[in-house]
Amino acid sequence: MKRVLLIRFSSIGDIVLCSPVLRNLKSQFPELHIDVLTKNSFAPVWKNNPFIDKLLIWEDPESSQTWKYESYDLIIDLHNNLRSRSVKWIRWDCPNISISKENFKKMGLVWTKNTHFSATPITSRYDNLLKSIGISTDNFGLDFYGIDSLPENVNLPNRFYAIALGGSYKTKQVPTEKYLEFLGTQNGDIPFVLLGGKADVSTAKQIKSKFPDMCIDLCGILSLGASANVVNRCVVLISGDTGLAHIGAALGKSVMWIWGSTSPKLGMMSPQKPNGGEMISMEIQGLNCRPCSKLGYAECPKGHFKCMDHNPRLWLENLEKLTASALG
Repeated sequence: MKRVLLIRFSSIGDIVLCSPVLRNLKSQFPELHIDVLTKNSFAPVWKNNPFIDKLLIWEDPESSQTWKYESYDLIIDLHNNLRSRSVKWIRWDCPNISISKENFKKMGLVWTKNTHFSATPITSRYDNLLKSIGISTDNFGLDFYGIDSLPENVNLPNRFYAIALGGSYKTKQVPTEKYLEFLGTQNGDIPFVLLGGKADVSTAKQIKSKFPDMCIDLCGILSLGASANVVNRCVVLISGDTGLAHIGAALGKSVMWIWGSTSPKLGMMSPQKPNGGEMISMEIQGLNCRPCSKLGYAECPKGHFKCMDHNPRLWLENLEKLTASALG
């Protein structure tokens, strides 16, 4: 192969999860030219990736001239939705392969809660996709190269924890009161840096006002790359099912992953990086309503949100375990 088109439009975590595909393609075909087609809002996630030769933007007319008329030996569809299928339809002249989304398995798990329907981890599905065309895969975990410098006015302590407050859906976000309970168990020796977008500013202010000496609020002021910079420096990352959790895994950080309405059994858990930090998944077991969705909801369908009724004392135990492991 001389040139391929790889399609993945969104989102942050999903893009990070497909990073091994690029690495394995280049490993087997060093001279291969790889074009990546994505949406403009997610272009920063691909930033500085050494395995990408040209980043094409879905909304950009000039990019469309490339993917519509360039000569490709293969189209690799890692999104497999209506938009990506339209690309393959337009480029009917190119051979293509597509990732299996295993939606029937996922819906079976959501409807029945029977773990028999657990989805194959997405990174394993990517490996199988490459192996189907004779490309061997490694076990080096995820990659992320889009780290940006911090603003000049941001100074971080030598040791700190990071908390990723955001989440694409409400039922994937850890409730503010749980963070308040958790921070109430701390002795204040190691501060917490609060990360998130503009939508998380009010939550961060509420936490900061309750624990002003324990928290550093950076919500709403950092780019994705700068947030990744903070994650890369932290001792442990605490996060719900967010893009920053996947970035933390890609950077080899210790991650305390707090699950709500979704579940690792839906196949979207990041693999641990070899020689990287430990990852602990926190889940409320025994609920007959979880997982309630493949992606999450704006509100709990049952109205009780028991899937986020975590015990902050257990968080403390796991944080101490991860800290001891990270600091050696």
